[in-house]
Amino acid sequence: TWNRATMALHAPAFVAPGKATLRQTRRGSTASRDRASVQVRNCGGCTRRELITGVVSGTSLNNAREIEEAVSSKARSAYDQQFARTMEVGMADYELHMRTVKDELFGNLAKFHDPRGTLVEIGMGTGPNMRYYEGLNVVGVEPNEESHSYAHENANRHGVKSLKCVRGFGESLPLEDASVDTVVSTLVMCTVDDVERTLAEVRRVLRPGGAYLFLDHVAAPQGTPLRTMQEALNPLNRAAYEGCRLTRDPEAAVRATFGDDNCDVNRFIAGSTAQSWLVGTSPVDVAARWRETGVGLQPHFLLAPSVYGVARA
Repeated sequence: TWNRATMALHAPAFVAPGKATLRQTRRGSTASRDRASVQVRNCGGCTRRELITGVVSGTSLNNAREIEEAVSSKARSAYDQQFARTMEVGMADYELHMRTVKDELFGNLAKFHDPRGTLVEIGMGTGPNMRYYEGLNVVGVEPNEESHSYAHENANRHGVKSLKCVRGFGESLPLEDASVDTVVSTLVMCTVDDVERTLAEVRRVLRPGGAYLFLDHVAAPQGTPLRTMQEALNPLNRAAYEGCRLTRDPEAAVRATFGDDNCDVNRFIAGSTAQSWLVGTSPVDVAARWRETGVGLQPHFLLAPSVYGVARA
């Protein structure tokens, strides 16, 4: 049954495929019937009236589902391409703000990672972390295949020994048990559907004594203007950025998975946001910070509250 909504969805797609063309035909021989009618090719020779009738009745639309799937696939591919370009270019200022923290975090590779072993990065994206993998063998697990070419470019630029890009998700890593030395994820736990399951997968694929290096943006402290803004903008952010949740905090799940004694965790607020009115804890504090720092907001201020660290298997 075709209701008004499905008619609106499918009618344009039904005419479009195959660059359907229109031609004029004439019916009958008398003047009263000598009127031009529009006929649609790729529609079995049906006229415009018959096309409309077909849409209403649901007949002559056997290919509608295939058309919708094809259009959806092309739209998804175009979105993935645009998202990859946005992440490669649009997050450059964020990476600059996080450079000092990442330098500290990835400095742990010298302590925990055997250069002859395998490092797996979940949610590799376009490969902004490749600068830390010089001379290493890396497997990048990333569902957006349009990001893979950017990751290879960054890997070549920074002297990565080998990079294998695999389409996959954190909740079901395409890797054997106890098969890798180090797992890395940065800005990933905000987007996965199941944090606990993803961390269980990390633990599963790590060899005994292996290390999990992580960095995530998290919810701001309760009662701050920034937390209020995160909660208000969370639905829009999820829709715009692959499900990214502004109010998540994976620290408790990391500790539960690996054990408190095996975790070294640090929290901070990045950039000028740490001194701004956004993180004031009372009206008096907010007003004082406002007077001191002004109203200005740094780029990506919603992502400023962060957690990072190392967990050992």
